[in-house]
Amino acid sequence: MFNMFDLFDKENQDQCRNILNSLQKDINELLQKVDDKFNEIVVSLSQGNNIKLADINYLNNSEIQEELAKQIALLQRLFEYIAKIQKKKRKNLAECVILQSKVNSAKVALSFLLIGKTRKIIFAKNIRYSIEYYLNRRSSWGFINNFFQQAVREWSAPTKVLLGLAMALPIYTIAVPGSLFVAGLLTIATHVDFKTPLPSSNVPQIQNRVEKPQPTETQLFFQRYTMVLVSALAGTFGSIISILLRLKQYRESAYKGLAAPILVGFAKPLIGTAFGILVFTIISSNIISTIQVPKASQEADKTDIEYYFFFSIAFVVGFSERLADDIIQRAESTFLPETANKLKEAGEEFQSSAKDIHAAGEEFQSSAKDIQLAAEDLKQTAANESSQTNK
Repeated sequence: MFNMFDLFDKENQDQCRNILNSLQKDINELLQKVDDKFNEIVVSLSQGNNIKLADINYLNNSEIQEELAKQIALLQRLFEYIAKIQKKKRKNLAECVILQSKVNSAKVALSFLLIGKTRKIIFAKNIRYSIEYYLNRRSSWGFINNFFQQAVREWSAPTKVLLGLAMALPIYTIAVPGSLFVAGLLTIATHVDFKTPLPSSNVPQIQNRVEKPQPTETQLFFQRYTMVLVSALAGTFGSIISILLRLKQYRESAYKGLAAPILVGFAKPLIGTAFGILVFTIISSNIISTIQVPKASQEADKTDIEYYFFFSIAFVVGFSERLADDIIQRAESTFLPETANKLKEAGEEFQSSAKDIHAAGEEFQSSAKDIQLAAEDLKQTAANESSQTNK
């Protein structure tokens, strides 16, 4: 019985080996068929033979050429995968049969393209997609690759946008708040002031003088951190709501087969987060004097009003890019005059320094002339004294 099993396995291995060798020959023949098709047109044109203008226009079509190039690249992938299987000691007959079916399908798709009867190549494309999905499943991370390829090719544009939002969800719910928290902790760690404790005898006197408790550094940090986090999340939510309300704008014809809706859904909430934090810092630093936090009638309501104010303004900024552009332009108009004044002052100081240098140069030239005259007088005096001595 064991010998019969070995004999059966040997027959399967031989059959699989023959199938793989035959597939390699078929792929080479297909590639040669494409080459012959182009050579036929080139030779006919060079010899002046009659050739259908439709054939030339068909092969000159960019969409046809692109699909032919992808089909040829797919045949090369199949050839490499077949060579990889041939190196295995034990080959799976079922996999060899499936490969035979895939190569035959590729042969049908390529023959359909080379006939040149129609420019609607969806038939050849769908066959290529099926073979690509099969080869991707045989590689590492093939499931993820197939998932994104199918999403880009087959899903509707609104669904792609929602996929982008889902992909960015861990970033703007975990990574952004976590990074802000770590940055704040590092800020506290670098600003902690270790002071010598006061004597216990002075503590009652100091406590009597204090009217209300002052917030600690940790309390101030968590208050600032919460404010920044509220602004960031409000900007994110504003962008998400804006995308969901504008899903109808992503028409199927404009985004079919493109990954742009996925990128929009992924990146726009992050942009809203950045805008929310930017607007919070601009308003808190009083760069724009026209936008101020509303004043509270009572001190206890001040923090609540700040939360509501920054959440509202950050949400609107994330929802509408126009408001963000307006705030940024106002900030630029605030910076630019100050920069121009500083450059003007620096230019005036440079001109004043140049005048001083010029005046110093003139004084140096005058001093040099005086020294030269004094040297000539000294020389003349020495000559006169020498002549009197000779007499």
